[in-house]
Amino acid sequence: MSKIFIIDDDLSHHRLTEVLIKKYGIFENFISYTNPERAMVDLIEASKRSEGLPDAILLDLNMPGFNGWQFLERFVKVEEAAQKEVPVYIVTSSIDPNDSFRSQEYAVVKGFFSKPISPETLKKIASMNTSTTSSEG
Repeated sequence: MSKIFIIDDDLSHHRLTEVLIKKYGIFENFISYTNPERAMVDLIEASKRSEGLPDAILLDLNMPGFNGWQFLERFVKVEEAAQKEVPVYIVTSSIDPNDSFRSQEYAVVKGFFSKPISPETLKKIASMNTSTTSSEG
């Protein structure tokens, strides 16, 4: 997997994820966003070019203002218009079991993980996305 977007308002989560990505060489490229609205603007622009879309997104749910649920609602439409499947993996500190169930309502959500993210979780996300990508043909 080459490019992943990290969308989370928690700077320490960004730093940890970036360190793990670099240390284990899990992804070739990543872009971090603390503002989900900015990420959405970039995704809309990228969807017009298809090649600019990430191969996956790590998404937090609990963010002030524009939260993960609002992001998902809009992203479903962007992905549909772009005609490229971009899996979303939720990485959250939420302990509400309803969040996990609710995330299953979105076909783009391929996984639900608890913070803090671990190397094993990142490797699992990479392997899940690689098997999805390689099975398409």
